[in-house]
Amino acid sequence: MKGFPNQVANLGKLATAMQCIVRLVDRGEQAKDDGVLGRELVRAGVAGTGHRHRPEEEYIRSQEEKKKDRQSHRATARGLRELFRVLGFIDDSGDVVEVTDLGRRAAAFAELPMNEEQISFWRRAIRNMSHDGGDGEASHPYQVLLRLIARKPGITKPKCALALEAKNDSPEELARIVALVELPEGEIRRRIGVTQSNWANAVKVLPKLADQLRDVVRTGHRGHYRYQIADAPGRADAGAAEPRAGAIPARARRPSGPRAPRTSREVTPATIATTATADTFDEVEVPPAVDPAVAAAAVRARLDRRRRHNLLVQKLAVRLTARGGRLYEDPFDILTVVEDLGILAEVKTLDGTEEDERDRVRDALSQLLYYEAFVTRPVAGEAAIRKVACFERRISDAHTSWLNHHGIGVIWQDGDRFGGDELAAEFLARFLEELT
Repeated sequence: MKGFPNQVANLGKLATAMQCIVRLVDRGEQAKDDGVLGRELVRAGVAGTGHRHRPEEEYIRSQEEKKKDRQSHRATARGLRELFRVLGFIDDSGDVVEVTDLGRRAAAFAELPMNEEQISFWRRAIRNMSHDGGDGEASHPYQVLLRLIARKPGITKPKCALALEAKNDSPEELARIVALVELPEGEIRRRIGVTQSNWANAVKVLPKLADQLRDVVRTGHRGHYRYQIADAPGRADAGAAEPRAGAIPARARRPSGPRAPRTSREVTPATIATTATADTFDEVEVPPAVDPAVAAAAVRARLDRRRRHNLLVQKLAVRLTARGGRLYEDPFDILTVVEDLGILAEVKTLDGTEEDERDRVRDALSQLLYYEAFVTRPVAGEAAIRKVACFERRISDAHTSWLNHHGIGVIWQDGDRFGGDELAAEFLARFLEELT
């Protein structure tokens, strides 16, 4: 089972912890020193002062009288640096900690209300989080967790630990951990070779993050929680999604009572992409606390990219519906259902930089995998889903191959037409004749 930091799972505290690191780095202090960072975390209220409340400085002095490996604030500092490394907020591989732009955006949310903008930021960061756990194979733990819950609606909280058992994101690994859910917890631990303490630690963070992001519906009471996938990302208030074909409910009753309509709506090529989708238009970040001139420039860039994005969505929608079929949007950009085939497409604009292309490719991957697993089925029924990432211009061969590896065809705008790779041609030949 992959190891995973379990010290802090509260999104507000995570923003404050990143603010602590940014302050230390900007002051030229050593954020890689567990003692230095640990003291900062205690003073900021991220790390607690023990079971009974004590003045912060008194607690720090009492901790520093112990051996270093017994000091709780040092353990919290190490765990949070590990989590922020996995999230892409910091790079601490060298002698000092370097904070990424993503990390500074997280820090800027410290002490601010948990509004939709902040929730959307954390969802993207956590959804894109990739972790190899030291086993040489990478998975996206949060996405694995959500797929596991989707396949096992009503799964108990302890068995959500299996999200960290998956070595990678493959269907075979998902099927393996899904099969383990039916076993008693003791038998699961025996088969995968994990101790009771490591099993308990493995479930401390990811389910809590899913709960705060409102991506799951939690039922039961403390110590006996069960989870189901929300109607759509961030829509726990709308109830649980209908189980997809092949889902095997755990031994739990579904919540009773009326269920809110799904967020996805049927549109036409003329009415699609008239606003941002429900998952928010996020290709340009507007930091919550920056110089007004910088913020204004970011808003202008965001509006320009939204306009280009929507025009490209509409252009692709016209082509995909030329042979008939039904067209849907929200939270995905496009879902076209023609007879027994569903084309699920995410559209991304590009600013020409390598960093932006990397971010947009990662977003396209995580969104397409998520929507295929949790959102499309009630709309598309049993139609076979084909995933397509559409970019404003051609992306690198390496990124194209990576998306292909995950079953995603890649197309790009080419004047009035579209270019595409071999997998996209296989998926879209009947719609985009130029790909054949």
